[in-house]
Amino acid sequence: MFKFLCALTAITMMTSAAQAGKCRAQQCCVSAAPCQTGCNPCATVVCKPQCKTVERTVMVPQMVTEMRKVMCTEYHPETRHRDVTVYDLVPETKEVTHTYTVHIPEVRTRMEKYIACKPVWKTSKKTYTVNVPYYEKRTGTRLVKKTTWNDVKQDYYANVPYTETRTGTRQVQKMVMKDVKQEYCVRVPYTEKCQGTRTVMKCVPVKSYRMVCEDQGHWEERPIKSACPAPACGDCGTCDNCCQTACAPVCTQRVWVPKIVKKKVEYTSYQRKCEQVPYTYEVQRCKLEKRTRTVKVCETVCVPEKYTYHVQLCKREKRTRTVKVCEVTCVPEKYTYQVKLCKQETRTCDVKVCSYVKEEKTRKVNYTVCVPQQKTCTRKVTVCKRVPKVVKQAYTVCVPKTVEKEVPVQVCRHVAKKVLVQVPDCDVDCATCN
Repeated sequence: MFKFLCALTAITMMTSAAQAGKCRAQQCCVSAAPCQTGCNPCATVVCKPQCKTVERTVMVPQMVTEMRKVMCTEYHPETRHRDVTVYDLVPETKEVTHTYTVHIPEVRTRMEKYIACKPVWKTSKKTYTVNVPYYEKRTGTRLVKKTTWNDVKQDYYANVPYTETRTGTRQVQKMVMKDVKQEYCVRVPYTEKCQGTRTVMKCVPVKSYRMVCEDQGHWEERPIKSACPAPACGDCGTCDNCCQTACAPVCTQRVWVPKIVKKKVEYTSYQRKCEQVPYTYEVQRCKLEKRTRTVKVCETVCVPEKYTYHVQLCKREKRTRTVKVCEVTCVPEKYTYQVKLCKQETRTCDVKVCSYVKEEKTRKVNYTVCVPQQKTCTRKVTVCKRVPKVVKQAYTVCVPKTVEKEVPVQVCRHVAKKVLVQVPDCDVDCATCN
């Protein structure tokens, strides 16, 4: 929309310049002396002034990229601390007395009556009917097929191929290369320095005090008794011959006697401290730049071309052939065949039949009964108690910060351009009218 308004302004300015030149020509024609031929000097058709080329300056719109400052918001991470309550599970063991019931199985015996079925076998005669097979010969008549071959003449049509040459015209595509100027935009990179703030963690020494236990004891010489007296014991010769209590030597050993003293000692510890430190960093940005290049464009042109081609055609031709034809004739024929028949015959056989007689009997049956019994036991149960504890926790927060940045913006500027315009010459005498 902005480009359209700029173009419309340029056209309006050029139209105003042309109208100004036309009005000046008409004024020249009116103010000049009358022509010698007697034509009307005020008529626009009669007076034809001569024209000359004048150089004029016209404002032409042109798109320019400018860098403008814009306020934008950036977020920087910041570490903060807060107190969080954490519950620790402390185990505690207790002894609990538990009473439970145990079922002890006990085997017992009882007498019970039951009914048993006793089988009794009897022999009886049974009559049954049997189908006894036998064969019988019979005579019949059947039709038998006989095949006869005969030679028969038959007319048929055959398609005989032949080749025919024809001429035609076809369109052939040819490739033509042309040079075309093309405008394209390139992103030209440039480096911009920006200011920022970052969090730096430092270790700061802190002096503290703690209680330390120090052993300020001393060494003492204490006597000990030997298990066997030494060989040089008075006037004795060896240890085996004179082991007496009276001549047992006394030996000493060095013993450390401890003395624990509490003492306050100074020590240095390092704590972490966060600081906001400004720093400079480089940002890679790009600006649009218009360039022109020559590109080869391929165009396809269709050219007519004559060519010869062959066509495969067929023509019908009548021919004669001899074909063997099969004729089938049915002839009656007598034959003998056997038929399987059955006749019924009555027979007798002995069959054993079983019948059951009920009989009452007695038997011993063992069964198990679970007898309940109370028992007591003591067991250790561990119970966990929740103990609250305050712990410091670090978390990160994004802090907004307003920063001023430079952004490329497309702006339309009016640039002065010199143009040649045809203007009527007022210095020529009106006697040149037709």
